[in-house]
Formats: sequence, C-alpha cells, structure tokens
Amino acid sequence: MSIQILNLNPCYDHWVILSNPPRTPNVLRGDHVVKLVDGKGLNIARVLNMLGFKDYNCINILGGDVGKIIHAKCKEDNIKTLDFWIKDENRINTAIVYEYEKRMLMVNEPGPIMQRDEIDNFLDFFSLALKRNGTLVIAGSAPRGFGTKDMVKIAELARKNSCRLMIDISGEWLKELVNFGPEMVKVNADELRIALNLQQIDLADLYQIKKHYNIQVLCVTYGKDGSITFVNDRIIRVKPKVIHSDYSVGCGDSFFAGYLYYEALNKSIEERLVFATACGTANTLKYGAAIFDLQDLESQLSNVDLVEERI
Repeated sequence: MSIQILNLNPCYDHWVILSNPPRTPNVLRGDHVVKLVDGKGLNIARVLNMLGFKDYNCINILGGDVGKIIHAKCKEDNIKTLDFWIKDENRINTAIVYEYEKRMLMVNEPGPIMQRDEIDNFLDFFSLALKRNGTLVIAGSAPRGFGTKDMVKIAELARKNSCRLMIDISGEWLKELVNFGPEMVKVNADELRIALNLQQIDLADLYQIKKHYNIQVLCVTYGKDGSITFVNDRIIRVKPKVIHSDYSVGCGDSFFAGYLYYEALNKSIEERLVFATACGTANTLKYGAAIFDLQDLESQLSNVDLVEERI
C-alpha cells in the first residue's frame, strides 16, 4: 500500500532539557538539546521509517534557510520527501523541558505565509505528485494564506485519483474534509467538538457523526485515557495500562503511524489499535516528537488494554 503524507506546515524543533533549576534568574542554560524535523506528517514519516516501512512519501512545503535545514535533516535521517519551495521561512519551535519539575513549555512560531500564486503552483505540483489508487494522509495545519477552499481542492484531487483519505486535522479544515467521507478520521476529542460546533460529544453523538459523514473508521483520542474507535457496528476502547511520562508531544502522530503501518500489513482493526497505542506510549519514553526505537515499542505492546462492544 503506497502512502503519501501531506505535511503542509513543517518545522524545525529544538528541545532544550533543563535537568536542574537555573542558577541565574531569567537565564536558562540547557543540559542537553534534541533537534529534529517536526510537523505531524514528518512525525508519521519518521515512525514509518523506524518501523522499516518504505512505501511512502512525505510532501513538504519548505521555504528559506529553515526550509534548507529541514530538507538536509530529512536527507540525513533517510526520510523520503517531495519538497515544494516557497519564498517565506519555515518555523522553528522551541520546547523548554523543566525535567526537575516534570513540566514543559512549548513555543510555536506562526510559520510562513503562502502567496496566492504559490498556492496555485503547489496544487499543480500536488496533482502531478499524487499517486493513483494510493492512500493520502492529511495531517496537521497549513501555512497562513492556505484556505479551506484550497484544502477542498486537495481532497477533490484525491478522490479524482481514487485515493483513500486518512486525516488528522482540526478546525475549519476538518469541518470541510469530513464531507468527503474519509476512510479514517483520527482526531482529538476536543478538536472534533470544536470543529463541528458541539457543546459536548457522547458515544451516541460520535456514532451519528460517523454515520452522517460516512466515515469508515472514526478514531477519537483522549490523551492519557486512550482512544475510542467506531468501525462498522462496533466500539473499540483502547488504553495504556500505565502512563510513564507526561511528555506527550508527538504521541498522536506516533499512534497514527502505528495504525497506518499495521493496516499496510493487513492486520485486524484490533491489532492495529493495540500496536498504535503501544507506539503512542513508547513516544513518551524519550524527549522529542515521534522519537522512540523498536525496543521502546516492544516494551509497550503488553501495556495495552482493549475492550470491545456492539453498538
């Protein structure tokens, strides 16, 4: 199964780890630093790469000197990419990890602005790059200037090329993309509620959302409380037995990558969700988004509870 991952708003991350309280007020000196390319799509690609899955491409929008750094780092990490270049600069995000207090602060830059001609040229680029009868994963945000109508054109191109549509996105983009009957929606519960303008969402609401939008697999994540997945007439609840860390950046992307990998191996829905949950939990064992190894993953496969019920 060929997977193309749309990563419209990539970034370069610095994680600065503080093991002890600073000696000088208002001056932070890191004990060590983790540097990595980021963005939901690149995180998914990094995990697929680690798992040994190579039939993918991550489509990036890059710009400026930061874009050059992201391009070089992807090459260094053997992440397979197709890059579209714009004039404005990609973002750098900084995570300050106060290890001694078990907390962190994430500082995200606003990212580049795409001009109208760049967006039109990207849509042409994407149309040529899109593989027929493959799987298109749309994950994460888009640069400023990139509107909902542009996202709709991407979904239309995917359907025109008989592509399966798998999405993990929020806001107005999610509100538009669900109208295309995605094969899978993986979404945080609060993001889904906000996108559809709902005060609250219970199980009955989620099932009606799945039916109304003709979503084959609706997977709603709840952070430490795991996920609830609706497929056919079943509800599958999956949750880690033990949470090892509060550092959750990239857990959802690791989860999604694990699901996609096991789907490509034709595993059952139950096996996919257990494996995906183990990937998400393994992500908490090291600093950085979607950074773990096979040993971390192996240690978490038995740390998953699954309960299934009929609707």
